Amino acid sequence: MAELVNRFSYSLSQGLQFRTCQRQYWFSRYGSWGGWEKDASPMAKEAYRLKKLTNRFLWTGNRVHETIRQALEIYRSGAKPDEKEVRNRLLEKLREDFRGSRDHPRKTPGTKSKVLLLEHEDPDSRIPDSQWKSVVDRAVSAIDGFFRSEALRVIQKTGYDAIIRNDDVLESMEATVEHRTFPVFVTIDVALRFPEGILILDWKTGKPDTSGSHAEQMGIYALFSEKEWNVGPESIRFSPVYLSYTPERLDISPATRDMLDRAMDNIRANAGAILEKIDDPEKGVARMERFSLTEDPGECRKCVYRILCPDNPLENGGGQNAGSALCNQPIQKGANP
Repeated sequence: MAELVNRFSYSLSQGLQFRTCQRQYWFSRYGSWGGWEKDASPMAKEAYRLKKLTNRFLWTGNRVHETIRQALEIYRSGAKPDEKEVRNRLLEKLREDFRGSRDHPRKTPGTKSKVLLLEHEDPDSRIPDSQWKSVVDRAVSAIDGFFRSEALRVIQKTGYDAIIRNDDVLESMEATVEHRTFPVFVTIDVALRFPEGILILDWKTGKPDTSGSHAEQMGIYALFSEKEWNVGPESIRFSPVYLSYTPERLDISPATRDMLDRAMDNIRANAGAILEKIDDPEKGVARMERFSLTEDPGECRKCVYRILCPDNPLENGGGQNAGSALCNQPIQKGANP
């Protein structure tokens, strides 16, 4: 089997991570590379293990998306999902995940499908039982919101056969920065083909966005839609669906040529800033010291890689922590599982 190479690619989540902390991006994309191999360096093994941890918000969000995808597949088959059964199945899955993570031996890798929560691993991230309950309650309320949502009514009115994407495909489009072409990865929650063109629905389990990141996300989705389905901006519509807050609302917005141009400009600017730090984007060679730390202690405190980061001021005075020794180990290259 040919060895896979860590060639450069881009996604919105990678861009956001890089802007949050360049060093965190490096650990996730380069420091952890090859950590699944038996002969990987201790640092790569630990970075890879830490990369597999998730937090309570991503965990419940992923389970909600999974549950909605399965419910829509039932609808598409011609049957009608039992709402109470769907709700209870999600709740039992969340309980199973929680128990599995809570009882898993600390600082040991899990299987590929096992959910391991940062809140169980990191003492500084632990939360009381009351917060766990509110997190699970919000996930369940999101499923209740899906069944009474205006988005579901629109899907039903348009017809289930009109669904052309259902949160099940990781896809890519190409972008170019200074003659270097690379893939930009996207996953669309739901895309419907309707008489006017394409409607993109994005399931949200959190609060309505005020940061502007959602507009950036929708711009990338619209850009992908234009390339994938050969439709102009005037034929692309999109809407976030805040399942736990305002599922009855569906604020559909049109795409514009300016929106698509700004999306591509953002991709090029963010990807270009990352590429400037990478020694060899084709071979996956990048030195940790070229990726600076965030100046926000709050972000540092939340970072799963902080125990590995030799410059992290929060761990034993900065530069003198356990990460210093690990980071001096050579990085093992290998195939990404």
